[in-house]
Amino acid sequence: MSGGVTLLLGLLVVAFVSSMLVGGRTIRGFGLPSGAEYLVLGVGVGPHGLGILPRSTVHAFAPVFVCAAAWLAFVIGLGYLIVGRRRVHVTRAVTGIVTATLVGAGVAAALFFALHALGVLSGFPRLALALASGFVGCETTRHTVRWVAERHGAQGKLSDWLADMARASALVPVLGLGALFAFVPDSPLGAFAAGWRVGAGAGIGTVMGLVAAVLLGREFRRDESWGILLGTSLLAAGVAMRLGLAAVATLFVMGLTLSLVSRHRLEIKFMVQGTEKPVLLPVALVAGACVDFDALPHIWALVAVALAARLLAEVVRGLLLVALVPAARPAGPRIGLGMASTGAISLALAYTLTVRLPGPASSAVLLLAAAGVLLGELIGPAELRHALERAGETHAVQAENEMEPLSLPSSALRASDYPDPQRRSDFPEGP
Repeated sequence: MSGGVTLLLGLLVVAFVSSMLVGGRTIRGFGLPSGAEYLVLGVGVGPHGLGILPRSTVHAFAPVFVCAAAWLAFVIGLGYLIVGRRRVHVTRAVTGIVTATLVGAGVAAALFFALHALGVLSGFPRLALALASGFVGCETTRHTVRWVAERHGAQGKLSDWLADMARASALVPVLGLGALFAFVPDSPLGAFAAGWRVGAGAGIGTVMGLVAAVLLGREFRRDESWGILLGTSLLAAGVAMRLGLAAVATLFVMGLTLSLVSRHRLEIKFMVQGTEKPVLLPVALVAGACVDFDALPHIWALVAVALAARLLAEVVRGLLLVALVPAARPAGPRIGLGMASTGAISLALAYTLTVRLPGPASSAVLLLAAAGVLLGELIGPAELRHALERAGETHAVQAENEMEPLSLPSSALRASDYPDPQRRSDFPEGP
């Protein structure tokens, strides 16, 4: 137990230090868009590295880390429909959801046939592994567009399109994995049909979001609001976990509901978004420590197939964007590769799957999610920058202005969209 307490304290220190280092500067000065550096650190200190972080110790505190992953989903749900201070455009959001679904379907199909050809698993486990891998391999982290915007001054219609599409894409893995959780055997709600279980998870999130909105309905007070948000979110996550549902999906729905109905949506969003990176770092660290390189036979062949399928699907997405979006035509089909960066929600979902359904299949999903994060970090930002350069939407950002608030005339990154960065309650966020 002393080792477990040391682990927990160490991760709290990591979260505190990261909040001091990257708070307000996550993209501008410290940290990668997906937090991949902490995923690699987790692999290094885990069983396949130095062995400082044994998997048994991590499992002992799994509920704590699941709650942390659920909080990430809550933060993403709160900002799902808002970029800065503006609403996400409906057409762009629908395009992001549809294209993310196509990318996930491509990855799932390729992996299903690869599993069949290699004789790995059979029946429903094979289908579940392929679907789960498709879900965690289709999201585009919204921070990758912000990274390019702040580093290279991206501005224009294409930047706005990609920002809205990336934000909307998070819905696909959340709903997909939430539905997949309903089919897990030995569920406390096993007497109910899978559809009812999916509805139960979404219903809990909706009800708790409405409760939080009612409690926050009067004048906004920061201290009281923190107590309400933490209390209602922990209650929602605890109920979902107790019923064997996906707490990540439940809290995403809760955040989305609160964003839709609360008149304090902007104040709440700016208040909680500063917690995203400090919470992501321990979750990424633990996910890295739980990665199993021997989860299944031929695992590296499966990883190669999944990553190749993702890149091919992204090129297809780029072709669709070029055909449908006039602003994307100068960028060419490689604009799709700029959407290859995955992030927090993919890792959180993959990790919670290993907790809810431990075994080789879920461990393989986590490895595939981790590999996707690393590949996306290598390819996504660079390809996005080149595509936006071809579209004429970037300009050099002077080093001496790094500490000054950026004033980019894009509708996604207008300086007026962001509140005073010196106020903690007004922590700014990009697309």
